[in-house]
Amino acid sequence: MKKSFIALCCAAVCTACSQQTLDQKLDAYFDTLDGHFMGSVVVQRDGQTIYQKSLGFADVENQIPCTAETEFRIGSISKPFTAVMVLKAANEGRLSLNDPLSKYFPDAQITNAEQITIDQLLYHRSGLRDIVNDMPADYLTYYTTPQTRQQILERVAAAGTNFAPDSTYRYCNTGYNLLGFILEDVYGKPYAEVVDELIVKPLDLRHTRFSEAVNPQRGDARSYALLDHWQVQPETDASVALGAGAMASTPADLAKFGRALFDGIFGDNLREQMKQQKEGIGRGLFPFSHNGHSGYGHSGAIDGFKSQLEVFDNLTIAFCSNGTDIDLNKITLTILDILDGKEIEKPDSNKYLELTPDQLAPCEGIFVCEAIGMEVTVTVAGNRLCAQAAGQQSFPLDALSADDFEYKAIGVAITFSPDRNKVTLKQMGQTFEFVRKSANTDNKVEAQSVMLTSEQLSALVGTYSSAQLGMDLKITSDGTKLQGQATGQAAFPLTATSETDFEFKPAGIVIKFDVSSKKLTLNQGGGKFDFVKKE
Repeated sequence: MKKSFIALCCAAVCTACSQQTLDQKLDAYFDTLDGHFMGSVVVQRDGQTIYQKSLGFADVENQIPCTAETEFRIGSISKPFTAVMVLKAANEGRLSLNDPLSKYFPDAQITNAEQITIDQLLYHRSGLRDIVNDMPADYLTYYTTPQTRQQILERVAAAGTNFAPDSTYRYCNTGYNLLGFILEDVYGKPYAEVVDELIVKPLDLRHTRFSEAVNPQRGDARSYALLDHWQVQPETDASVALGAGAMASTPADLAKFGRALFDGIFGDNLREQMKQQKEGIGRGLFPFSHNGHSGYGHSGAIDGFKSQLEVFDNLTIAFCSNGTDIDLNKITLTILDILDGKEIEKPDSNKYLELTPDQLAPCEGIFVCEAIGMEVTVTVAGNRLCAQAAGQQSFPLDALSADDFEYKAIGVAITFSPDRNKVTLKQMGQTFEFVRKSANTDNKVEAQSVMLTSEQLSALVGTYSSAQLGMDLKITSDGTKLQGQATGQAAFPLTATSETDFEFKPAGIVIKFDVSSKKLTLNQGGGKFDFVKKE
């Protein structure tokens, strides 16, 4: 199979006529994605580009088009960069893959720090809770603001674990954030400088960097979601993503990085270490299989950005997007089918139902999941539904039936109950049940906001400290309402539901004050945290 596949690729590019035909076929496919995909794609054979295409805009508002040199945030494709550097450090004797977390974070109070190893972080087998995907309500309160190392470590410690170290696999951004900190420790410099010295400069990746604030005038792409039109989206601060997802690049640079890794530029031993699998997962790499073609790579998603890097024998496919509602795997599959000379299927959008606004209207509403302390608002936009988690960007939903919807670009599937009062949301192997806020299914009465006097509010003002989180929570008042602000985070308003009970619904935060004991209890995402008022 490998020989016939290589022969097909060679045949596709060996004559000018064949090259033209390949370009025409790929152009025709990407033309069908116009309006559904903004970004760039590169196909390389033996390190040489045989196809490149850019679509849409890096900046819609200013009509700046995407080009081959437009830089996109690549999300979790940052993880292979981190894994290469960790394994390089291990092979140089700067660290051991068997080192426990307690060696690098002795005072962080991370659960199982004595048992969790660097290697388990690489394999996503640490058992640590993912502070992004497992704690979305908390994550949405800080992801766009700079975070210190201490703040991230406090969140990791407070999050706890899902399972015993090395007992199973579960994808975890937390582990790669910690690997980023470990790299900073062993090299004695910021992650951005480490990746620049170890990967970017040696490979001459001229459009790859640790991502600062997006600047379209510099050639950066902005982040978008496709609703009834392209809507710009907030972007995660690089300090939040670090080794898990803070890099920016282009498809050409990603292809060059992938090819260098598999050609042994970083060493044959390092390449084999990354490919070694446990439960089908490598160190910083995932195996891919598309219609009999096997390879390795990684995908990435952060804010409105989506990206993919896959290396098959002597063929490399990479693409980056700053806005799409197309399944990334479908794009790779179609490129491979065209290279194989197969007839390609029509775009996925043809399989979806066209429902009228009147048919969609009963689905509109606010749905609440108490288990994760999150609200999702569903609205009608033209002939599609749109969903938006509190504090997060909206995303479109395509109809598979009158009850079933999906957004394949981020792997979300939503099913409405027949009475439209409940929603089941599935993503990344997890299932969440949401209930319509107006539906009194549990005989609960929704708490109503109340007005308190300035004297009542002033009795609650102060700075409260949690030994459990190693964090302060400052409560202030403007005379009509309270405001909370955790150390180093953005302030948030608190709505009174009684003299002692307050909430911030977008983040699922509920606070109860005990004035006589000078304490407060904060509930969020199923966690309960006690704070004591400082004198």
